[in-house]
Amino acid sequence: MKTLKILMIGHSLGNDATFLVPEVFKAHSDTHLIMGVLYHSGCRLHQHVTYLQSDAAQYAYYEFDSQKDTQWRRADCNGNFHPFFTGMANDVYISDGTIAQTMGYGIARQDWDIVVMQAGVFEAANKCDGPYSVDIPRDIAAVQAYVLKNLIDQSKQPTFVWNMTWSTPMDPELLNASYTNCLQKLCDGDSSKMYAQISDTLKNIVVPTCAFDYFMPSGTAMQNAKQVMTDKELYRDTIHASDFTRLMTAYIWYCKITGADLAQLPITAVGNVFRGSAAARKTGEDYILTPEQAQILKTCAINAMNDPYHVTPM
Repeated sequence: MKTLKILMIGHSLGNDATFLVPEVFKAHSDTHLIMGVLYHSGCRLHQHVTYLQSDAAQYAYYEFDSQKDTQWRRADCNGNFHPFFTGMANDVYISDGTIAQTMGYGIARQDWDIVVMQAGVFEAANKCDGPYSVDIPRDIAAVQAYVLKNLIDQSKQPTFVWNMTWSTPMDPELLNASYTNCLQKLCDGDSSKMYAQISDTLKNIVVPTCAFDYFMPSGTAMQNAKQVMTDKELYRDTIHASDFTRLMTAYIWYCKITGADLAQLPITAVGNVFRGSAAARKTGEDYILTPEQAQILKTCAINAMNDPYHVTPM
């Protein structure tokens, strides 16, 4: 049996992107999958560099091992793992140090085959955001160098992969004041412009100047789906993905990693996924994926993989 080990270094959109990947692998492959996630809320690339330089314990670390886990587990500050039921949503406990880990801890957990990175939510949509000038290639190179320096097996270089983030919704019932202000300031209040800026950064900065073997066009799949689905179907709040979007992204990851043809795969329903509230989690209800939704998922994901920089008309 093949073993595959994947590490995600990012923020909550990385949590969304990875959360259902083990379920999709389980449905379509007998691969022994180990996934790790180093999470810091909203973390920009330059913040990662600051944290690794000072060896700061600023991350929650999550892990899933398909041979022994039925759900994600989270490491506490002593390195002991506990089941994590909240769907890898924003984690409020990092600030008090009860689950805080360093980036080096996550890198040294496994002999990683694939290491995935991503930009901050608005970082790829704006080149000079915040108190510093964004230099995406410089910061990516610093994180990659740190990963290579701290690998368990120094003779083995992992595959580096970029995860494309997505734009905000436009539904005012989902947007909070902070995101509304950022969207107005950086993207003229238009989430489609935010997507175009993310795509432009990917095409003109990340791909030609940074050492990634390939990228996950998650943001383009989301933008494709916006043509035929509502924001409330695609998001669960200001920026975080719904169960549908998480599953769509997981299928993109599965196909990009394995080379599988999504057109030939049946889309499977996923049980016991995060439902957005404690009451819903307790029911253990299955995620009901309609045939129409499954076809939309497949079409949007395939179109994103075929044309990763542009929205494909539906």
